Amino acid sequence: MSGRRLRAAADLSYDALTGLIKGDLDLIRCQAYSPPEVYKVAGPRIETACDASTYTLTPDFQCVGVSIGEANESPEKAEQYVAEGAATTTLIRESLFAGVGSPIDRLLTQLDELWPAGADVALTRAGRPALLNVIRRWRSAGQANPHIDQRNSEILGDYTFTKRLGVNVYLEVPPEDGGGELELWDTVVDDERDYMEQRRADYGLDRGRLTAPDWTIRPGNGDLVIFDAARVHGVRRLTKGQRVAMACFLGVRGVDDPLALFA
Repeated sequence: MSGRRLRAAADLSYDALTGLIKGDLDLIRCQAYSPPEVYKVAGPRIETACDASTYTLTPDFQCVGVSIGEANESPEKAEQYVAEGAATTTLIRESLFAGVGSPIDRLLTQLDELWPAGADVALTRAGRPALLNVIRRWRSAGQANPHIDQRNSEILGDYTFTKRLGVNVYLEVPPEDGGGELELWDTVVDDERDYMEQRRADYGLDRGRLTAPDWTIRPGNGDLVIFDAARVHGVRRLTKGQRVAMACFLGVRGVDDPLALFA
């Protein structure tokens, strides 16, 4: 463990975002970003959608939407990602969050206003909109291996990101003694080839080969958390309750380029 204090901002602003991009901050955490009434309405619909969903790389959680991580694993999933991305975004926006509004749509609007060049949904190589966000549900015994998310993907064509930020809006979290915390290591992986050589057969890294996480964050219901996706991160195993989160990425090029959102 590094022993270094976590550097976090409590608001989403241009200064906080640029601090995170430059490495001067480790985390942005906006508490209660999504009001409780949002999940009260959307929760039952999300439960139904999660019941009908799976995730290719691990049975530890269910995922509404074919993520770009899955799409990078096979040509079949890449085709599915391109074909279904826009429809899944519409499903989440207009069906699951009907009447209350999606927190990720709110985030997109906010980023478009605070970033000088604005923000928009990324386009795939085929010229179709990328999936805006996924929804993931962990239940008891579920976890996420320590991993990083690589900066670029062939599916997104000509985008060349200098940074990829991970975004989570936590809609429901386990009780305090139920696990499910976000784990962060004080390790940012710039050499993605080295990471791929160490990667497990399914996804991520072996916990047994790592030290304990340097920071463990217990989000509250409705919290928004943003961090550098090249930082090794994972989810501690759940022992009680469930963990439901919306997730996407912010692709960063330069201050004169729009942020590109995708999942």
